[in-house]
Amino acid sequence: MIDETRLQIIMDQVKTEFIEASQNFGSFHNYHEGYAVLKEEVDELWDEIKGQQRTFELRTEARQVAAMAIRFLYDCT
Repeated sequence: MIDETRLQIIMDQVKTEFIEASQNFGSFHNYHEGYAVLKEEVDELWDEIKGQQRTFELRTEARQVAAMAIRFLYDCT
């Protein structure tokens, strides 16, 4: 069963991350840049998973992956 309140909180956090990144760094210039940024975020998440697996950092990195995936969709499609 999906907890819609929890999902809304996560979506709001991802939206905030998306907006802040877009304001600070602007749009992706092309698919290659979008892919590179998204891959960097996935690599950072993987590093956290392989490391100490601290919940706060894992959630932060996962939000950044989600935000950059949305940014890729927003800027490149």
